Amino acid sequence: MNASVNRQDELRAVLARRSRELGKTRADIARDAGLSRTYLYALANGSARDPSVRTLVNLARALQVSPLLLFRHYADAAGAPMSGAPLLPTNRAFGLHDPEDVAVFNADLTMPDHALVLPGEAFRKVWEVQNVGNVPWRGRRLVRVDDDYVLARRAEGGLRAVLSPSLASLHREIAIPDTLPGQPAQIGVDFSAPSETCTVASVWRIEDAQGHPCYGPAFLCHVIVTVMAR
Repeated sequence: MNASVNRQDELRAVLARRSRELGKTRADIARDAGLSRTYLYALANGSARDPSVRTLVNLARALQVSPLLLFRHYADAAGAPMSGAPLLPTNRAFGLHDPEDVAVFNADLTMPDHALVLPGEAFRKVWEVQNVGNVPWRGRRLVRVDDDYVLARRAEGGLRAVLSPSLASLHREIAIPDTLPGQPAQIGVDFSAPSETCTVASVWRIEDAQGHPCYGPAFLCHVIVTVMAR
């Protein structure tokens, strides 16, 4: 079975699982995402090709998962093979080096995905993650990895970028406060939007004190904004 079929099976499984967990029908999910039920079924069975970024963001919001978990079905992330780690149904990740090291993504505290910002506007993105494992987090950092995770779509002749990582950030890495098991951690990054109308993204991952990724490519912090003049 090829990788695209495996990914489509995963997407159907995610839709089915999240529908059960949320106590919603497919029709409910479609309505919450602003999609027709027919189009949602087309996404699930693979007959809908090349959905827009906004469609995937809206569907992720309806399913209450990170949009990156859906982007993986339609996009290639450089450095993160599509056949790699499975989707995380509740944004939960187990450590690459210690299965007792467990993190969960709680919320975007500011700037929800596809928030509208003005050209050149400065804004602060704050994520909340929680240590739900048995390993204290000490000396960890949130590191910008746009160069490793480029969201692109397969097209004739190669890959075509679907989101430009052109958000300027004040820092490329942020220290994460020491966090004991059970505690949440809030991490904020200051950004500046580009001057032109566009949709842009930035991708960050948690690394340990030695600079090694703590979790797999399915557990990433990200910001996606749409720049639009008044």
